[in-house]
Amino acid sequence: MFLRKYLLGVMFALAMGTVMQADQPTLSIQQQATLVMFGVEVSVVVDCQGSTAFEVNVAVRQGDMASESFGVNFTSNGGRQVVPVFVPGEFTPGAADATAVLACNQLLEAIRAGQSIKITE
Repeated sequence: MFLRKYLLGVMFALAMGTVMQADQPTLSIQQQATLVMFGVEVSVVVDCQGSTAFEVNVAVRQGDMASESFGVNFTSNGGRQVVPVFVPGEFTPGAADATAVLACNQLLEAIRAGQSIKITE
């Protein structure tokens, strides 16, 4: 009897862990960014899964030049969406590194992502 209750408890915990894990927000940076007037536009893929709003901050470093977007707020569609984030600075076409931080709704912890990117005109 004890073994049966124990196994049912373990199965329940594993099932709940799987459900909770499926609801985790996701964040990624697309590899190609676009050089625009006074900066670069970086596309970020966000999935806040049910949230109504989110904030993204993107930083780009290219050689000695580094800048960030200082947090941009978006309305969430509740699923996966690609959002463009403008990062001001004197960037040039070529390789760079980008970092993004995501906060969904009232989420107290941020999700971070880093990616080597290629800036194109």
